[in-house]
Amino acid sequence: MSNAGQTGQFDRWNDEPAVIRVLHQGLEIVADLNDKLQKLDDLMLKGRPHEIVEAAAVVETSLKAASPALSDIATTMERFGTANLQAAAAYLRRAEQDDAANLADALRLALKRFANRSVEANRRAQHLNRGLNTAMRSLQALGVQESGRLIAEA
Repeated sequence: MSNAGQTGQFDRWNDEPAVIRVLHQGLEIVADLNDKLQKLDDLMLKGRPHEIVEAAAVVETSLKAASPALSDIATTMERFGTANLQAAAAYLRRAEQDDAANLADALRLALKRFANRSVEANRRAQHLNRGLNTAMRSLQALGVQESGRLIAEA
C-alpha cells in the first residue's frame, strides 16, 4: 500500500527516482551558481568594471532561472514533513534511501558554500562601491566632472 503524497511518507517505488532527480538537479544548479559567483568575485578582484556588470547580470539571471528548481526542492522537503535539507537527509536515511540522503547532504553543503561565497562577494562589492564613491568625490573636489572633463583649471 502506497503512502505517496502524504506528509512525512515515502513510497520507495514511486518517489525515489523523482526525489533523486530533484535533488540532483538542485545540486547541478547550485554548482553552476557557485561557478558563476566565483567568476564574478574574481572579476571584482581584478577590477574590470564592464566584465563585472556582465558577470553580475549572469548571476542574477541564473538565480531567477533556478527559482522553480529550488521551489521543487522545498516542496519535496515539505512532503517529507522536514524543514531543511539536513532533516530531509535524516528522514531519507530512516527510509533507507541512502542515495537520496547523500544527495540531500551534498546539496546542503553546496548551498552553504554558495551562501558563504555570496556573503564574501557582497562584502567585496560593497567595499568596491565605497572605494569608487570615495574616488568620485575626490575627483569632483579636484574639479573633475564624472565624465572626466576638467571644469576648473589649476
